[in-house]
Amino acid sequence: MRRFPVCACSTAHLPRAENDAIDRLIQYAPRRSGRIIVDHPILSIEAHQYGFWVHLGFIDDWPERPDGLSPQFWALLSDARKAGANWLSFDRDEPPSDRFPVFAAGQGEATGDAGKSVNAANPAARITIRCSACGSAEVMRDAWARWDDDAQDWALGAVFDAAFCEACEKDATLSEQSIE
Repeated sequence: MRRFPVCACSTAHLPRAENDAIDRLIQYAPRRSGRIIVDHPILSIEAHQYGFWVHLGFIDDWPERPDGLSPQFWALLSDARKAGANWLSFDRDEPPSDRFPVFAAGQGEATGDAGKSVNAANPAARITIRCSACGSAEVMRDAWARWDDDAQDWALGAVFDAAFCEACEKDATLSEQSIE
């Protein structure tokens, strides 16, 4: 058995477009002998229940950022490799760090600091969230918040993927529906 160092990082630090692209690769990845084969053009990715792992050995062959990776993603990978890690786990339940920008859900811009609101509404494209099984709006998700001394209120830090439907009284899959 071999031991190796690992770093963990919140998925909130990935630009949304990159995070969504990797999620789609995982979602539609073929399975061989029960293993998910993620076909990323640059990275070796292993899916896990709360996100994914990236093997950092490729950085030894790429001293400069590859064109296919954003500067923000490259900074996270490089930082973990400099810390001596072989793998970086991107985990949606890992709290964001103040060392890296946090990206707003569904948008491509950073909020700047962890603990600031990460879910700005877009009035041009209004949606409602419903339980996929029963259609109820009585749904909820886990989240974390941090106290903001200036605002004198709790600032939403991250919303996690796990969902619950009060109508079904069980874990739920959520669906977005347009509001006309």
